[in-house]
Amino acid sequence: MKRLLIASAFILFAGFALGQTLEKGNVLALHHHQVSLAEGVTMDQYNDFVSNKLLPAMQKAFHAKQPAMILQGIGENNKHEYAMLIYWGSMENFHTYWNDDGTPTEKGAEAMAKVQPMIDELNKLGTNTSVPGDWLILDL
Repeated sequence: MKRLLIASAFILFAGFALGQTLEKGNVLALHHHQVSLAEGVTMDQYNDFVSNKLLPAMQKAFHAKQPAMILQGIGENNKHEYAMLIYWGSMENFHTYWNDDGTPTEKGAEAMAKVQPMIDELNKLGTNTSVPGDWLILDL
């Protein structure tokens, strides 16, 4: 139930923050990451890399027309966590890159290969465990 409430809040926030009118049938991805920082690296440094290097590389590789957002965890329960919120628009656009089972399509694998050097560089700052979540808006 807690995850549903959090997801609902993120979806509502996404509509305002992305400047989109969310509609039935839109697809949002919310990927939650728990981070184990490398020695001497701060969460601010890690998030700065994600925001200023990884996210732009992902947007370019996936030909994203809409901005994505990085969300930073606050408070004791999630201070070493961040999330990415990505607006895919339609199922058709989402399926250009991802299969229903979460595996990449050929085009998705090509895009991920372009991003891999950035992911390798990020892993020097710390490792993360990701919980991906893709959401289809059923009703508003």
